[in-house]
Amino acid sequence: MSRALFIQLERLGDLIQTTPLLREYHAAHPDTEIHLLQLAENQPVLAGFAAVNRFHLIPQKQVSELNSQIDKHRDQSPDDAKAILDLLELPHFDSLINLTHGALGCWLASRIPASKKEGGLITNAGDWLWQGAWHAYLLAMLDFRDHNQFNLVDLYRAAGPGGSVSANARPFVAKAQRLPFSLPEGRLIALNPGASRANRRWPEASYAELALELKQQGFVPVLVGARGDIAVCEAVCSYLPHPIDSFCGQTSVAEMAFLLERCELLISNDTGAVHIASAVGTRCIGIYGASAWFRETAPWGSGHLVVQAKLDASLGTISVNDVINVVTASINGSAIKASMSSGVTVWETALDSEDSLGGLSYHAVCGEPANPERFAKHFRRAFSMILMSGSVAKAANAESPEEADMLAASSALSAVANMAEESLEWLDAKHAPSRDALKTASEGIDRGIRELVATAARLPHIAPPVYWLDWVLRTAPVSDARDALALRVRECARAAEILCTALALYQDECHSAASVHEASAPC
Repeated sequence: MSRALFIQLERLGDLIQTTPLLREYHAAHPDTEIHLLQLAENQPVLAGFAAVNRFHLIPQKQVSELNSQIDKHRDQSPDDAKAILDLLELPHFDSLINLTHGALGCWLASRIPASKKEGGLITNAGDWLWQGAWHAYLLAMLDFRDHNQFNLVDLYRAAGPGGSVSANARPFVAKAQRLPFSLPEGRLIALNPGASRANRRWPEASYAELALELKQQGFVPVLVGARGDIAVCEAVCSYLPHPIDSFCGQTSVAEMAFLLERCELLISNDTGAVHIASAVGTRCIGIYGASAWFRETAPWGSGHLVVQAKLDASLGTISVNDVINVVTASINGSAIKASMSSGVTVWETALDSEDSLGGLSYHAVCGEPANPERFAKHFRRAFSMILMSGSVAKAANAESPEEADMLAASSALSAVANMAEESLEWLDAKHAPSRDALKTASEGIDRGIRELVATAARLPHIAPPVYWLDWVLRTAPVSDARDALALRVRECARAAEILCTALALYQDECHSAASVHEASAPC
């Protein structure tokens, strides 16, 4: 029997967001024994999850301490890390997929025996490397966040078979059978005012005002959260003339799932609660802003709504009326008629993406879209086509300066790929050029790539594949000059294909829209 190991040593929300990948991988490889290395504290979260055959656990405290130690001295091997590796007694794996960005997970991934590896690796020499095109995309995404169209769940799913998913698909979370307390009667709406950082929390006073408005509309608001959120929930209650029920810190994750399943809605900041609610089928209204960006971490499922402040803007720019209007629309299944505050947009999630990766897409519901970049959605499909299936679309002649830029960048990348291919052929030739000539050629190749990266900073319509290529070339493991050149041949060509395919998809859409307009025009 073959074996596959997945490493996920991140927080609760990340673990829940990993479950669609694990489920799809298990379905595609039914004869493979699937192992998961995770935080010991998260062990109950996946109780009863049939897609994983064996769990391996490390306490969170050890992970945090060793992340710091290893990151400071990457070329060293702490005794505690070696002790963990020995204690795990892991077998040889056919595949290892590391979804963790922390230093310990990457250190372990490099040392656990496996025939094929994806994700982050910290080598004995202290180099931090990344294997796999989609893992590089996850790193590069921070350079073009406002143009990214992939949810984190789908970037994880890209390590598996991918493909379209059911509109009713959900992540997994273990669910309790009962609660250790009684819930109030009525139409429950859960409010989760906590978050990992203060700037990612909607103001406590706003949650209090929201709770009062919900009560006036006949709903029963209740506060929920982890133990670390108790002070925040108490602050919310301090603004209320009469406290509301607070179950913050009183539930396990499985009990939280049971509680949220009995609520009509969860209204929450970007935190693990939205992923628990999504897993049990409860609609979410996410309040996002500061560093929280809906395209990356919105709840994975259909019918959720996200109220998004501008990226890096305060969540305080989202008014209580904004959220109330979204709640009303969600409950009634109606359109949002009132306008949003300046810079605030509302998006609805749907599992309706038809590209090669499939998964979550976002539909603007209200407000001026925060991302006016017209090529962004086509880059999503182009990345999926090239990286998942290898299919390429051919663009027509440019009809705008932006299209000309994309064609020029694609041609430049193809030229760099050809230069690298010629250099690779020189290495195999009987009468190869001198070492200096090869060095000059290699320097020319890398200089061309650097110039394109610099250009991407001022031309966002070419940025996603260029930044992705930059991260691939900087982080992929190579053993010698031949490997380095072969990498440039392959990945420069793929970046060129992504640009060309995105443009072709955009042109097809424009021509289709023009045809519809002409057909509907009066004679």
